Amino acid sequence: MRRGVAVLLGIVAATVVGIDVAGLAGVFGYPKYDAGAKTIPTSTTPSASGGTGVSPSSSPPSGSTSPSSDASTTPSSSTSQPPSSIPPAIPVPPGAIPTSPIGNGSDVTTIGDSVMVDAQPYLIQLLPGIVVDGKVSRQLIATPPVITQLKAENKLNRYVVIELGTNGPFTAAQLKKLMHQVGKGHGFVLVNTSDPLPWESTVNQVIDQVAASYPHTVLVNWHQKASNVAQYFYPDRVHLMPQGAKYFATLIAKAVLQLQQQYPPPSNQ
Repeated sequence: MRRGVAVLLGIVAATVVGIDVAGLAGVFGYPKYDAGAKTIPTSTTPSASGGTGVSPSSSPPSGSTSPSSDASTTPSSSTSQPPSSIPPAIPVPPGAIPTSPIGNGSDVTTIGDSVMVDAQPYLIQLLPGIVVDGKVSRQLIATPPVITQLKAENKLNRYVVIELGTNGPFTAAQLKKLMHQVGKGHGFVLVNTSDPLPWESTVNQVIDQVAASYPHTVLVNWHQKASNVAQYFYPDRVHLMPQGAKYFATLIAKAVLQLQQQYPPPSNQ
């Protein structure tokens, strides 16, 4: 009973004041969560994103150091205990692991949470010109105003990457409604989630289902890929060290290139 109440309070807190639901769930040992449509919030009144490439406001934890490239020195998430809370992403220094461009990002916009913040510097390197809009603790139900603002600023490009689900569940109808809001003439990359939270499976079922049925959509199966690179995660098992952020960004960039080939711009553009 206590666990169910804790999760419900966490979701309400996240929706109203932006508290990280993942952190609150962790305090009570990741209780089971009913993510059916009737239990999922359907509206919210968040502020729109303040611009592209949003960086987290918190500083790295005291004593944190740049991880070694030797994976054997990094604790594996497979043996760690669930964290008591999930902190905001630790900013990845621009150029921490330099990489070369693999495509043109001038027709790409990404919308995501703190995992997207982790990947931001590498997406900018891999796809120059890309618009990256990531925000710590963002949930899908809080994203419609972000779409509205990106449209108003002419920053909602033809190819849209959506990476949401770390901080709370949603239904297929809610995800499709968001994609409908983006509008016709867009292609999508949907990124599923990898986290130690009770809604992970439900979120991924929704994302996988929509990616398989929605026109001009490519899936990045981060849940599957992440299982092979546990050494790239910080102990919270959500946020990524620089090696992991680069790997994650590379998966997204390659999916964008695939989408651009499958769904090229009209010939008159």
